[in-house]
Amino acid sequence: MPAHKFFFLPLFFLAFVSLSAQENSRWYRSNKGGMALEEASSRITALRNEYCLEVRAAVLEETSEFLRQYYNSEWKIEKRSLYENRRESRIQWLFSEEGGVVRLAAVFTREEPVAAEEGDSPPPEAAETAEAAEAEETGETEEEEKPEKTAWGFADLYDGKGLLTRELTFYTDGSEAVTDFFYRQDALIRAEAAVAEKSGEEESKKNLYTDNYRYNRSGAVRAMERLFSAEGGEEANSHLIRIPLIIPRNAADNTFVNPAPAFVSDFLEDAFSKPTFKAVFSTDGRGRVLSETREDESGALLGLLRYRWHGERLESILLFLEEEKKETVKRGEEAPPSETVELAAEPERRVDYTYDAQGNRISEKDYVKGILERQVSIDGEKETEELLMDGKIVLRAYWEKGRKIREERVKN
Repeated sequence: MPAHKFFFLPLFFLAFVSLSAQENSRWYRSNKGGMALEEASSRITALRNEYCLEVRAAVLEETSEFLRQYYNSEWKIEKRSLYENRRESRIQWLFSEEGGVVRLAAVFTREEPVAAEEGDSPPPEAAETAEAAEAEETGETEEEEKPEKTAWGFADLYDGKGLLTRELTFYTDGSEAVTDFFYRQDALIRAEAAVAEKSGEEESKKNLYTDNYRYNRSGAVRAMERLFSAEGGEEANSHLIRIPLIIPRNAADNTFVNPAPAFVSDFLEDAFSKPTFKAVFSTDGRGRVLSETREDESGALLGLLRYRWHGERLESILLFLEEEKKETVKRGEEAPPSETVELAAEPERRVDYTYDAQGNRISEKDYVKGILERQVSIDGEKETEELLMDGKIVLRAYWEKGRKIREERVKN
């Protein structure tokens, strides 16, 4: 066989693979975010748009080498390429199970982590010559700057339930940010962030911070505590912050101030006309909060909350929007198990709680100016929420593990 025929065989094979990939591709008109807005009849038609998207099946050998360690042989691979003005500007890789559950989603703005695109900056020799000439003229020398650290890609890893377990961010200087997520009964309870830096073949990992999440009875995030690691990742000298800042468990004084306080009940959240800038708390000797005064940014009084207790159980919360100086307070001689507080004015809102013999909260009732508007009954991980109007139930919702599973209108 003539030699020139052997020369054309590799070219023919590459052309065949390219045509096969195009035949398996689906093309869409897209936007800058990479959404598939409308399917196009062909590649040529799609590329006429400013943005278009190509979606096709792929094989493992096409993926980046550092993604292959997360691949399972039973998974499918899909490649999504976003084109801007006929130029491929972003690549997304999806690893998914047969049932369609995505196990890895990765997005890259380029194939390799180069610090700058070709043509964005002059050659190193030219740059050094220009800097030397400028220093000679001015007599000033600048300190050597570290290469800019910008992200060029990220990857999210999921478990079989679709919960995010790890997040990777790749930077142009070769370092990686790693965040691991931990769950309890499908609820996120902790996240640990670290940065991994490579120097040749050696790799070092440094802890950055740990987040701990707190939830209310409805399963909504109530607060987050972030523990920053000290230099070297030592937790002994770490710094703890809370978002929002929560009442200290054991306050040194019976009166203390906290900015941006959290609400004990979601029912009280929209009661104030202005955002709360500061809250002043008063507690008893057992650390129980007795009162909470809310102020806006200018220091004007927004309202007062009174807390009633029976032992260690919070029985009710009374919200007054009138100024504190207008209230009449009578305190009984017996403080424990609860402090008797009588106010002359009707509270704007009131929340009552009841408990079972084991101390578990089993119900919540919410009142507006003495009229019952909402009630919640709790049975383990199940909750039934009822909204009332004119004393009649109009809407009933069913919750399980903090998620609404069904809702129904009640005809009267």
